[in-house]
Amino acid sequence: MELAINLFIFLLAGYWCQQGLMVYSFWNKNQPGSGFIPVIFSVILMAFTLMLILKEIRKILKNRSHETRQATVLSLSDLRPLLPVVYTLAAIVVFRFAGVVVSMFLTSFVWLLCISKVRLAKSLIISVILTLMVYLIFVMWLRIPFPRSIFGF
Repeated sequence: MELAINLFIFLLAGYWCQQGLMVYSFWNKNQPGSGFIPVIFSVILMAFTLMLILKEIRKILKNRSHETRQATVLSLSDLRPLLPVVYTLAAIVVFRFAGVVVSMFLTSFVWLLCISKVRLAKSLIISVILTLMVYLIFVMWLRIPFPRSIFGF
């Protein structure tokens, strides 16, 4: 499973690199273009992901040579690398209905409580402070309105 995720990330980084080089200009009139940063970060991501892919392939080959061939059973621990992806998709769905402020609070609170295993009171305090700080910075200070929920807040 980790090999598939790393391959997907590698291909996605390759797409970013291609877009930065071909669609957006990498270098324009003796200065960095709009594709400069995406190309730099995508090359770094591709290098690190390639190291992870090679490490995973070595691990797979080592396990095949040492173990007898058995039918692989998909366990819950094999799906753990997909947890951030599923969680992000759920947060996007909540964002569409509940708006930025509520979804930010719920996302940080659930992540801290369930995934990071932080105590309930500490998770609540951190989530409230995070949500309040982002709201104060963007809405009150910078005057950037957040998208509202279907409930109007």
